[in-house]
Amino acid sequence: MADKSYIGKGKVHLDGRFIGNVSSFTYGTTEDKKTLADFTQGGGGNYNSVIRIGDVTIGLIMHDYSAENIAMALFGDASSVTSIPVADESVTTRAALDTLVKTADMIDTSVAPVVTSDPAGTTYIEDTDYTVSAAGITVLSTGSISASTALLISYTKKAVDVVQTLTNSGAEYQLIFDGLNEAQSGAEVVITVHRAKFGPASEVGAIGEDFAELALSGEALKDTSITTAGLSQYIEIKQAA
Repeated sequence: MADKSYIGKGKVHLDGRFIGNVSSFTYGTTEDKKTLADFTQGGGGNYNSVIRIGDVTIGLIMHDYSAENIAMALFGDASSVTSIPVADESVTTRAALDTLVKTADMIDTSVAPVVTSDPAGTTYIEDTDYTVSAAGITVLSTGSISASTALLISYTKKAVDVVQTLTNSGAEYQLIFDGLNEAQSGAEVVITVHRAKFGPASEVGAIGEDFAELALSGEALKDTSITTAGLSQYIEIKQAA
């Protein structure tokens, strides 16, 4: 028998969209087994059994934290926000000082914001009365801004990608693996999952020392539009001969 060992590399597309660096793409099945015990004699054993396929499983581990990938992993929606100036956004400092006051949008920290009293009259000084971060301003207890004080903040909104989580149910995709077999001099491999449906990610890392990953598991569902005899309604695998 010819050597058919395999090391897979390649690109995964969902409905034609390249999802970035994927370290693992797996597919398989679960077993639904029915057994009839042998009651004709002692000693055990089965008289008959039927083995059927249960779920047709698929799995992905993605390493690109794009807004589209995060939205898919958390049943959400992805959108983009352009950079524009924001004038006199109303906020109120917290009851305790040295705490963050979040702005409605992410601040472009390369452009100094202007923080004034509300109504306007007093202009406060950055790094004396407050510090600035992308999330908002932190009011300093050593400055002249009091707790529970109304402020106006003018800043430049940073261009960002936004994900609103848990706004959708799970979607279906056509999954195409456009890959190669590194163990066979780069021989081409194309795998098509006709109807791929993933569950939500069990966790999404936000802090860590290693490269983050998005792990998804799901299943291949039956594609009833495929009616030709001999063609799989679940997964098709093509390998260069």
